[in-house]
Amino acid sequence: MTTSPTTIRRPVPAPDAWTIAGAAVALGCTLVGTYVETPLRPGSSGWGIDSTHHGGWAALAVVVALVAVVLVLVGLATARARAVPPERTARRALVLAELGVLSVAVFWTGAPAVLAGGATGLALDARRRLGRLPAPAVVALATAVLTVAAAVWLAFTG
Repeated sequence: MTTSPTTIRRPVPAPDAWTIAGAAVALGCTLVGTYVETPLRPGSSGWGIDSTHHGGWAALAVVVALVAVVLVLVGLATARARAVPPERTARRALVLAELGVLSVAVFWTGAPAVLAGGATGLALDARRRLGRLPAPAVVALATAVLTVAAAVWLAFTG
């Protein structure tokens, strides 16, 4: 009788609804930033779609791939953060929110909104499990809101 080595496969956790919402906002912001001419941009004559000067289909593929990669990474991080006590989950929400702020420097990747979505989901998870909103979660939520606002503003003006 022979035995074969057994491999244990762990299922990859699906991202939570907040992280997915962040990815949707990120994708919208990156598409607007790449292809939509807005009157808020310097030198713009008004609203319009311009797919010729911004990389065309190749840029679209890169934008979607970047958002997908960040979505998977944040989804994995938030799944692991939910497995720890809620106080630590709140601190991890704050870390994700701070990473979202730092990623505003590369806002065109879509990372700020996805990170903010993940931070929001973790902060609300900590609130649900504790029955109250701990201070790190409050700061994470406020930071996440400001990060998404900055990402949207940069998409329309930058």
